[in-house]
Amino acid sequence: MPTTTSSKLAVAIIGATGRLGPSVAKAFLDLHPETFGRVVILTRNPQSESAKALEVLGAELLQVEGVIHAGALQGVDVLVNTSGSGVPANESDALFKEATASGVRVYFPPEFGIDRRTGSRNHIVWHEKERHSSAARSEAPGQLKVINVHVGLFTDRILLPILGFDIENGVFTSLGVGTSDNKVSITSRADIGAAVARLSVLAVADPTSVPDAVRISGENRSINELAEIVGRATGKKIKVVEEPVKWIDDKDGEDLPALAHLVRVNCANGLVDFSKDNDDELVNPGQKYWTWMTTEAYARDVIAK
Repeated sequence: MPTTTSSKLAVAIIGATGRLGPSVAKAFLDLHPETFGRVVILTRNPQSESAKALEVLGAELLQVEGVIHAGALQGVDVLVNTSGSGVPANESDALFKEATASGVRVYFPPEFGIDRRTGSRNHIVWHEKERHSSAARSEAPGQLKVINVHVGLFTDRILLPILGFDIENGVFTSLGVGTSDNKVSITSRADIGAAVARLSVLAVADPTSVPDAVRISGENRSINELAEIVGRATGKKIKVVEEPVKWIDDKDGEDLPALAHLVRVNCANGLVDFSKDNDDELVNPGQKYWTWMTTEAYARDVIAK
């Protein structure tokens, strides 16, 4: 039975004031208080504007500086870690250790990107994600359900110059000759949040109903299709260029440009296409719970304005 009163669940979220965290927190707050009796935000600065905005919506704010203190997760059923790659390893590892000690039943490590199990992954950020997830699983097998969520690229973060999308100059670049028709899975931050909330409900009810690694794919688009979508929304002619790959990762990368390059290589090679292998119907069968956001809608409602 859940550890919270009245059979309602409690979730704690770290990183809720960052890039992805607010969308995840709001998805749980949409289910508050009927399903989640408590939505706890673990934050370094509970006085920040973003933290206060979540408090207004019904969240509890708990200040945590550095390594989480003992007892902070008492009564929590689900722990979601949306912290960025800059968080020290000892702080991240302390989370799942305290989760185990406090009886937390479901833990989401800070994945939420491309699927590291396929393709090129030689980057320090991905190595750390893999190490952390493996350590969490070995901490309390059978007690703590650890779920890695792979979402492809963010709908509202894909169309950036560093990823080859130069909207201002009307040029989209794909790495590799003959790659611009390869599909890429794209998911909005709001849909990621909704999926994590739904997975939490399913995993608490029956841990075996949710795989250890979940693939979410809001939609799948090629660079050629994205060029057409953005062109229609902006009225610009977008040129698609296929550029030969200048280097393949044969050593670990450490900086953001190296990470962006590896993401582009994986996308160009079709390794971020989850269209034939995803868990969309597990979390949102027939779009029963929400409608997936499309890049068409994002381009029309955000980019074009």
